[in-house]
Amino acid sequence: MLLGLTCFNQIPTQRPNPDPMMLNTLSRTSVTFAAICFLGSSLFAQEKMQFPDASQRGFVKQRVGLTDVEIDYARPNKNDREIFGGLVPNGKVWRTGANAATRIKFSDTVKLGDQEIPAGEYALFTIPNANEWTVIVYKDPKIQSAGDYKQENDVARVTVKPTTLPMAVETFTIGLADVKGASATLHLDWDKTRVPVKLATDDIEQVSKQLETAASGTTPLDPRTAFQAASFYYDNNKDMTQAAKWMDQALEKNPNAYFMHMRRAQIQAKLGNKKEAAASAQKTIDILKADTDPDEATIKSAQEIIDSSK
Repeated sequence: MLLGLTCFNQIPTQRPNPDPMMLNTLSRTSVTFAAICFLGSSLFAQEKMQFPDASQRGFVKQRVGLTDVEIDYARPNKNDREIFGGLVPNGKVWRTGANAATRIKFSDTVKLGDQEIPAGEYALFTIPNANEWTVIVYKDPKIQSAGDYKQENDVARVTVKPTTLPMAVETFTIGLADVKGASATLHLDWDKTRVPVKLATDDIEQVSKQLETAASGTTPLDPRTAFQAASFYYDNNKDMTQAAKWMDQALEKNPNAYFMHMRRAQIQAKLGNKKEAAASAQKTIDILKADTDPDEATIKSAQEIIDSSK
């Protein structure tokens, strides 16, 4: 832009009554400056052009329990190459992706394998081997390459066993699977190799302590919280008797909430109260069948509880 302005400022302006020779000179000069300005503008335009990266940037964001996990990494492709033991040498620190070291962030304390990691942002390195991988959480998230890696900055090292995938994964992928309650599996997939690492939070313990305090208090929970508390106890195999009490509290204000009756049936079935479980399941079905567009999946689940209670 600056080049273009400079060019136009330098083009000679026409004087009053110029002689023919001056007109020719001005014409030639103007053409020359116009050509320079065109070239300058083209060069400037080229400076602004963008091209896609060979290894595209990828982002993962997943809540595990009450903890947010974020991963920022680059995703190289296999491109018919031998990956582990070839492009990525065995026994050497790998930045776990391309372009720069992979970054991982936890909003609260987590356990990766058997190692506790405080909340914060880190780099994620690995050391591949045929039968065993080392997964490294590194203190400095801004580090760019494995060449700058220093072992004294490790926050944690976890040793895991790789598994073989039935089909090759073309693009390097990091993901979080098996997200259940307050745990998940962090996995690295490329070619026919998967590296799974168990990730867990202590969110269940924290919520359990809060609910234990609530259960011992004299103030009843509001209906919404009571339903969530009962569901939490059911999902995590806690005190089912207490879960049933919270479910009763929730239903006092929501007698036509089919999903609450369904949860009550599940809790009663787990307590072994077959008759009560069947009655709650039937109530679920009755409410749903009165709807113009009933939830057939829930009706089926409720009927299964009735059948198993006979």
